[in-house]
Amino acid sequence: MKNRNWLIVSGSIILSLTLFYLIFFKVMPPLDSNGPSSFSSFYVVAFVIPVLIAPILEEVRFRGFLTNSKVLQGLFLLLTPLSLVLTGWNTPVFILMLILYSLFFIYKYYHLPWVLDLLLIVSALFFSSHHLPTGVDFSWPWLPFLAISFSGALIFSWVIINKSFWWAVLFHGSWNLVLGIIFLFGLQFVSEDLKIIEADNYKFEWKRVPFLDSNTGSYKPQGNTLIINNMNLQDILGIVDPSLLDSFVVAEPFMKYEIRFETQDGSELVKYDLIKVLEMDSLIIRR
Repeated sequence: MKNRNWLIVSGSIILSLTLFYLIFFKVMPPLDSNGPSSFSSFYVVAFVIPVLIAPILEEVRFRGFLTNSKVLQGLFLLLTPLSLVLTGWNTPVFILMLILYSLFFIYKYYHLPWVLDLLLIVSALFFSSHHLPTGVDFSWPWLPFLAISFSGALIFSWVIINKSFWWAVLFHGSWNLVLGIIFLFGLQFVSEDLKIIEADNYKFEWKRVPFLDSNTGSYKPQGNTLIINNMNLQDILGIVDPSLLDSFVVAEPFMKYEIRFETQDGSELVKYDLIKVLEMDSLIIRR
């Protein structure tokens, strides 16, 4: 089963072309209404889980069949059905799971090389489908991001085949660490241009704040005016009404803002008018 260099060659080519396309055309993931409502900690979500926890779980769940360990192979067969029970039924995932498991048992019985190659491709597609937001179809705006995780799965499979399971975990965690650092850079090196939106009954001013500049935020209602400094929109929604965290998802998770909002509707409505304006300006989207 060694080598299968087509995995790393094709994975590297797909990854390089996709990254070139995303960077050259400045493509960002489409807004979707299925994102998490709030986060306990940026560093937990961006670094601890992706770097230390997810690589182990995902290598077992999606590529455990490549190991010689009966335990890891058993977990490979168990984790996806368990996730369907715990998180809800998903027909496309269930169909992919059936195809994947069928190919796995066929290969275990007949040891046909072409079946293993097909199994690796289906496994990569299965892995990439789990990295799309829930309910998102395979439409064109999402295909480049599907291609990134697909190419990563091919490369991780090559690492397991030619190195070991734990080398794949290490490589996977390192890749997620790089993505986390890029994410952090994107939050730190932001355009601080002031945006001003005026209407008959309100004036809305906002700008982004570099993430690492300060950990101190403030939310200050002053009559018909609301002044917010150095806060992300998850925290703002939680202050206005915690139930809004289940109703909206923010367009730029973890991004910090300075906001000044003036309304003519009275001090009792200022925070709810703010939510309407944030939604109108696509800074938050309804689930």
